[in-house]
Amino acid sequence: MHPNDMLSISAFSKLSEVSRKTLIYYDRIGLFKPAYVADNGYRYYSRSQLETIGVIHIFKELGMSLEEIQEHLGRRSPENTLELLRKQEEVLRLQMAKLTQAEQMIIQRAKNIEHSMHLDTSQMHVIWQAKAPLLLSCRIDSSKQEFPEELWEDFRARLNKEHAPLGYPGGVIIPKEDLLKKDGDKISHMYSFMTTKHHKQAYMPEGYYLVSYARADYADTEKIYPQIFDYIEQKKYVIKGDAYEEYMQDEIVLQHAEEYLVRVMVQIEKPGEEDVRP
Repeated sequence: MHPNDMLSISAFSKLSEVSRKTLIYYDRIGLFKPAYVADNGYRYYSRSQLETIGVIHIFKELGMSLEEIQEHLGRRSPENTLELLRKQEEVLRLQMAKLTQAEQMIIQRAKNIEHSMHLDTSQMHVIWQAKAPLLLSCRIDSSKQEFPEELWEDFRARLNKEHAPLGYPGGVIIPKEDLLKKDGDKISHMYSFMTTKHHKQAYMPEGYYLVSYARADYADTEKIYPQIFDYIEQKKYVIKGDAYEEYMQDEIVLQHAEEYLVRVMVQIEKPGEEDVRP
């Protein structure tokens, strides 16, 4: 085929969105050679080669090395290509799962920060909370002061299985039976707000929740609960379920641990209409 019937390296570079420098490098290492090289050294490519360079680009994006791509192209066949595409399909599915969880993490953290920037943290109030999906750790019976290392390990393993990135926001659950004893130091689970695929889906029940905020370090949240119990008694609220404790502002947001902002939500029976914040 005459070079005039083909694409110059500049034209091919523009159509393929691959730089001239990269095309020359691919030629030198034998990965992707032009269809024709003129006597003056000019490289020319056929339009059909756009498909090949497109596949090389996709494989690179999926994390394959140039050596792996070159090896495949050197032995390509329908069987080998199908096998490779199936493997890359699984790689892509995994990457999409990780990106989905990363998106959830960013949305949740941004929501927490935005919400916490406009709060009167000195006031408790009641809200209606919709049912929310949770990832739960294994069940434990421990105080916050004796937070077991195996609980961290268990929860990190569960987050990892869900492809959640490090730093995914989470909290702890204080069980109803301990709240009824006016004990805010016991925990039953760690949790994160998350739609799960690899663990049994748990939920934060819909209902009315008394919400309280305080500035406290991780190991210092039990000091919040006497005020919560006094307020519940004063308002004659009835504890219906567990308490959910999470940080709205933590080490990602603030430099000093004593300034971290924790939110506690205690499920209660329906209060008077005048007590519920819209």
